[in-house]
Amino acid sequence: MAAQLAALILIGAGLIFYTRGWLRLRRGGYRLARPFRLLVFWAGSLFAGLALLYPLPFLYQDFLYARMGQFVLLCLLAAPAFFTSAGYDVIVAGLPRGARRRLTATVLRTTRSGQWLRRITPGWLCWMAFIVAFVLWQEPGLASWTLRHPPVYGLTLGVLAGLALLFWWHVIGTGPRLHRELSPWLAAFLLVLTELANMATALSLTFAAAPYYPYYVARNAGAPAALTLADQHLAGGLLWVGGSMVYVAAIILVLNRLFERHGADRPHPLPDWDADERMIMPGLEHRVKR
Repeated sequence: MAAQLAALILIGAGLIFYTRGWLRLRRGGYRLARPFRLLVFWAGSLFAGLALLYPLPFLYQDFLYARMGQFVLLCLLAAPAFFTSAGYDVIVAGLPRGARRRLTATVLRTTRSGQWLRRITPGWLCWMAFIVAFVLWQEPGLASWTLRHPPVYGLTLGVLAGLALLFWWHVIGTGPRLHRELSPWLAAFLLVLTELANMATALSLTFAAAPYYPYYVARNAGAPAALTLADQHLAGGLLWVGGSMVYVAAIILVLNRLFERHGADRPHPLPDWDADERMIMPGLEHRVKR
């Protein structure tokens, strides 16, 4: 209950300060305050609420699909939604002046805290940490142990969500801007590797012939074994479909940056492409009026 109360406070504070900052930027005519960003942030907050407040926190101890749903909602939907909506920049704009100045000062390159943050959050390290945490979080033995200790499970889910935020921060490239933006090719390559790890895990769960997680087998000992296996198949399907949709869409959007930078996001027809000399049927060139 304490964890849910903390999540409620965090989500509520984020909504309040983001909306306040968005309205302030909107009145100032800043392009950052687009209606699309506001909708994305509210949608991300809804995803986080479903994962942390209701109903999944009341289901994950009985059903593997609910545990997987928490991962999908937090790490694959809410985390990228935060940075797609420029969550950090808009929330900072919504803070009181004193808090805004103190927070901004902590990330300056000239401060010790800013230098420390830059050292521990390079893109490659955030990606590796997220992949390792994802694999460990899905490991049946470790997962069964954490499920028997709800406070430890909540801690591991929070760490995984935090690492997901760091990973998507580098991929999407919005504030706080502590590092140089990742090359679109490198970001797409990391997304492909992450999708491969996601798909391998999802397929192993979806097409398994027996339940993998001892905790759920013991928890549902009175139920038919087919139901426990079906629950595992559903969890794998959620990870497969949800993860693939998010990662493939992210790869496409990241690579689109290359076209935008080179002006290739719009067609550039060749000169005189529709001239009569080009469009005439072969053998009838003599009919073209010159």
